[in-house]
Formats: sequence, C-alpha cells, structure tokens
Amino acid sequence: MKRGKPYLQGALDSLCAVYGVVNAAKIINDLTEEDSRDLFNKILLYLEEKDILGNALINGINIGLVGSILRDVAIDKIPDRFMPFKNKHITYDSFWNEITQFLEIKNRAILMAINGYQWDHWSVVSHINNIQIFFFDSLKLRSFLRTRCTIVKPTKARPHLLCPHHTYFLSKEGNRDE
Repeated sequence: MKRGKPYLQGALDSLCAVYGVVNAAKIINDLTEEDSRDLFNKILLYLEEKDILGNALINGINIGLVGSILRDVAIDKIPDRFMPFKNKHITYDSFWNEITQFLEIKNRAILMAINGYQWDHWSVVSHINNIQIFFFDSLKLRSFLRTRCTIVKPTKARPHLLCPHHTYFLSKEGNRDE
C-alpha cells in the first residue's frame, strides 16, 4: 500500500491567516503555548459566532476578515497594527526597505499574503535582510530569496508574489515610528 507523506497541520484547512495572527502575537509578546491556544480558540469562536467558521475552514480568510480578527479578537495581544501600503503604489525596493526598517525593532512582526504559482497563503515575516525574507510560518515555510520574489506578477524566475496591499505591520502599542 502506497501511503506517501502525511498531511501537515493546515494542509487540508485554510486557516493560515488564523495561524498567522497567533504566530505574530507569539513574536510580539512571547506568548506561552497556553496563551497561544487561548488566542487561537478565541479566533475560532469569533468566526463561529459570525457564522463563517465553515467557510473560513474551506475557503480561507480575506483581508477584511483578517482586519476584523486583529481589531475584535487580537487587540490585547497586537494593539498596534497598520497597513502601510494600502492603496499606495510602491516599488519593490521601497517595499523591501520599509519591511527591513520596521523589523529592526524587537517584538515586531509582519502578517503578509503570499501568492504565486505555489502559494495562496498568509504568513508571518519574522526578519529580513538584503538577500532573504524569513518566515515564522504554519506550513514550515522558511524563507525566500529576494531575487525570487516580486510584488507585481509572478514569473518562472520570480515565482513568489509578496502582496503589499495585504500586508500588516504589527507591534506592541507605542513601538511604531509614525
């Protein structure tokens, strides 16, 4: 009997955004496992109360719902959140540089949508340098080379689409530079 590899957590559900919020809160606040489970449960109960848990499990969570979760459920763990690229035209270099500058301060994280040929996923950017972007991710995504990413349209040479308009900068209250 051919079994193949086992499915990993999240392989059959579409809760990457929920894991992203929890993982970002863990970076920002050094959450314990108990605190992380509590936040995860609160998010699921929130989705259930809104009668959208089933849809979220199957189809994922859009940018508007991510914002609602951050505002209505995770506000005590992630009090400072903003979307610096919302409705703005930005170059790839500017995008990369702003992420780099934001993450230079401890207890910050970035929740970002990633698309392309292989991805339709929410992940947490934990750190970045001139060569790579690194993730704290529910699907064990580790990093992408800068030269393999784009913010416009994926190609074979640049298959990873980082989505500026679906990017949240997250931190503790008062840490953000205005």
